[in-house]
Parts: sequence; structure tokens; C-alpha cells
Amino acid sequence: MKRRIFLAVSLLAALLAGCSTMAPATLVVISDHEQGSEPYRTRMIVSADFLRMDDGDGSRDFLLFDRADGTIYSVSSDDRQILVMPRRPVKIPPPKKFTQQVATDTATFPAVDGRKVIHYELLTNHQRCYDLYAAAGLLPDVVRALRQYREALAGQQAVTLAATPPEFQSVCDVANNVFLPARHLDYGFPVRLVDMTGRTTQLLDYKKGFRATPDLFRLPADYKRRTLNELRGK
Repeated sequence: MKRRIFLAVSLLAALLAGCSTMAPATLVVISDHEQGSEPYRTRMIVSADFLRMDDGDGSRDFLLFDRADGTIYSVSSDDRQILVMPRRPVKIPPPKKFTQQVATDTATFPAVDGRKVIHYELLTNHQRCYDLYAAAGLLPDVVRALRQYREALAGQQAVTLAATPPEFQSVCDVANNVFLPARHLDYGFPVRLVDMTGRTTQLLDYKKGFRATPDLFRLPADYKRRTLNELRGK
């Protein structure tokens, strides 16, 4: 009897120890749809330290964002390679003409988790850059993580923009990706978002209190690491 009690206590201790290694997180599933292609699902897992984006359970290709230092890692299992994108400042000036407008719809839309959804149009130089349906107060930590990610990515986008001929630039590209990368997050969680190209992202599901294992936020140790500067030949 004593041995059975000892084994049961040992098993319980092991289970509790395993649980303590799991990070509390939020799981979000969205649908991505680009014009001319089939919709696909993207899973986001947000913890206090990381944001992970992938195709779902079992995905070996993923993007990992370190919220502490702003580094983005893009993991490719086919190449056994990790593209490392450190946070960098935006060093290029904004366009001389760069005015922003917001149009708000007064129509009523179904609430999400009791949060009111409002329709906005976000414009730059009177061009509609985002068609946004947002719920203020919904998934605030996910919104913070996405803001950090978008702002960290903007510096890398600025380098690409600086090398792009002006005739291939659009004012919405400049606003959305470089100078105002998180403006669509100012109004809450984007339940539905359509950009100037017609690309649509839509919330499908979410789960608070998701228990994320450490492996989800671990980079493959044997993969080669490269930077964008190396790919650019700099």
C-alpha cells in the first residue's frame, strides 16, 4: 500500500512539474486570403515572451518573434535554415505628402466575445489602405504582441523600400509597412482586415489560457542561421 501511495505521489509530482514548464499563452487562428489564391489558415501563439506563427499542429516551418529584443526568426525546414531579422530603426524619411484620414462606419455589426465591432477605413493621401473591422478590448495582449512585431519588422521593410524604384512604390505600401505599421491595431483586435491589394485576414477562433510547450518557442539548434544582409550581399 505504501509503495502504491509513493508511486501515485511521484506521478502527480511529475505531472505538476511538466505543467510548470508550459507557458500560459493565447492561441489565435485566422484565415488569410490573397487574391487569386486559396484561403489558408495561420495559427498564432502568443506568450509573454514570444509570438509564433505557423500553419498549425506539426508545422516545422514557422516564424518566431522574440518580444524582448525584437528579433524575428523565420524557420525553413526544407532548407534547414533560419533567417534572422534583428530589430532595426527606420532611417529613411517619410514622403513629403503624407496625410492620414480615418472614416468610421455607423452601421452595427455582430459583437465578438461581447466586444463591439466597428468598421473603419484607414486612408493615406485619400487612398484607402485598410478596410478594418476591429473590436476594442478584444485579446489585448495579442494586439500588443502584433504591434511589437509589426514595428520590429518596419525597419527591415524600410531597407527594402529604399532599394525599390519610386515607380514601384505606393503610398499605402509606405504607410502600412514602414511608417505606420501598426495603425490598424490602434482600434482593437482586427476581426477582419482587407489591405489595398485585396488581401483579407479574418479571425476564425481563439483560445485564452492555451498551454504552450517550450518546444513551440525553441529554434532548431542544428539549422544554419543567415541574415537579410547576407542574402542581400552586404
